[in-house]
Amino acid sequence: MIDLNTTFAALANPVRRQMLDDLLHGSKTVKELSHHHDMTPGAISQHLKVLEEAQLIKRTVKGREHHCELATAGLDPMLEWTERHKAFWQQKLASFGAYLEKQGDGDG
Repeated sequence: MIDLNTTFAALANPVRRQMLDDLLHGSKTVKELSHHHDMTPGAISQHLKVLEEAQLIKRTVKGREHHCELATAGLDPMLEWTERHKAFWQQKLASFGAYLEKQGDGDG
């Protein structure tokens, strides 16, 4: 199972989020992913390694090229966590809204 901290740490960096956005349009080579960033190949490789460890991408080697594509396994723990918190706050806000409506009905 993916550690939630690993997922959030991977997503905390804007370069990695841009890489994930680039992969929304399909598989890309490491070279294609690096075009948006003024970084050394080693730095790009480090960012990709973090994304791989968080299971947000998977990399395959075809000849001399490394191809990356989105993977969803790393998102599952984060989505479960955010859904729990979303449900909690939706319930709290609905209760608060009902309270405000009752208060408004008493004005008059």
